[in-house]
Amino acid sequence: MLRSGIRSHRYLVLPMLACGLLVACGGGAPVDTGQGGGGQSGNGAPGSGGTSGSGGTTAVAGSGGSVGSGGAAGTASGAGGSSGGGGGVTGVAGGAAGAAGRGGAGGSAAGGAAGTAVAGRGGNAGGAAGSSGRGGSGTGTAGSGVAGAGGGAMPSTGCGMATLPSSGRSTIDVSGTAREYILKMPAGYDTNHPYRLIFAFHGAMYDAASVDAGGAPSPSGPYYGIEPLAGGSAIFVAGQALSGGWSNTGGRDVAYVNAVIAQLKSRLCIDQSRIFATGFSFGAIMTLALGCAEADQFRAIAPMSGQIQNGCAGNAAIAYWASHGTNDTTIPPTQGEMARNEFIMRNGCTAQTVPGDRAGCVDYQGCSAGHPVTWCSFTGAHMPPPYSGEAIWAFFSRF
Repeated sequence: MLRSGIRSHRYLVLPMLACGLLVACGGGAPVDTGQGGGGQSGNGAPGSGGTSGSGGTTAVAGSGGSVGSGGAAGTASGAGGSSGGGGGVTGVAGGAAGAAGRGGAGGSAAGGAAGTAVAGRGGNAGGAAGSSGRGGSGTGTAGSGVAGAGGGAMPSTGCGMATLPSSGRSTIDVSGTAREYILKMPAGYDTNHPYRLIFAFHGAMYDAASVDAGGAPSPSGPYYGIEPLAGGSAIFVAGQALSGGWSNTGGRDVAYVNAVIAQLKSRLCIDQSRIFATGFSFGAIMTLALGCAEADQFRAIAPMSGQIQNGCAGNAAIAYWASHGTNDTTIPPTQGEMARNEFIMRNGCTAQTVPGDRAGCVDYQGCSAGHPVTWCSFTGAHMPPPYSGEAIWAFFSRF
């Protein structure tokens, strides 16, 4: 196990973490808070005489095309309308498929086309399958609509790979340096199902093995208690720092995480729109570095007892959950609050809060769509909160 940093406290990070030494503390200036684009609007193609439904451009469901009129007796049938467009970042489902055309006398009616909603990042499912055709006085046949494709997921190139990966320690070369990580695969892994990908980073006095096994400082289980609650819906990675900890010297640790993501995308079925990071202490500092610089890759982050180190690169919004003990003398709560304030500004939130889902937690109001900020303060020293697993999983599973 890595044993770096001052050892007078069980959870200490390196001396460089204190303000005024090698740590740059404090939030940055306000930045733009862009929103993810909505899904493409679908225009329902009606049957003869039908009118098409269009998908919402701002996360409003499109309506299905209306019923087409029947063709000539004994010959043609009206075609069903196409489905509406998919939802946006936090949008509702795409419009339902158009109803089937009505068959002419003695004719056959074709079913409505399948819904194929093209959803924006995080959008919900596509339109429903086409309805069956309604026959005329002759031999009307049922429609053959296929269920609409689910929106929101962004499958990686590793989806459908025949080789089944296994859990365990892996090594990857990053600019000539051998780096390690531990992979935890869900039971019953389906190579065609895009999974969430969750990174968890250890503190200075711990290592990847302790995160994977669920040992100290997280008594609630593997991966800070998140993995047991995921129910096989996520792939987990325990990152391993170099001997200097997560100092990210010259950007080496961010580059390492990016290399692991690229490798896993090519080997596993990852939902590229649902990649997350969490960590405690020095691991929280690493989590914050990713939230600052890699918001385009990560959907949400959850640092525990952390602070911003060496500034906060980038300016994109990202969903943010954080916790800090009120009696933390290793990384004072004020440092955690400064990090929180950085993301309040990035996400366009106001200073107004409402109570969160548990005592000590608050949700900031007015944040940009899809980029909530939750802050949890608890009575304790330098440690993860006692509810880390359930609270972080509840936050991540919103996306």
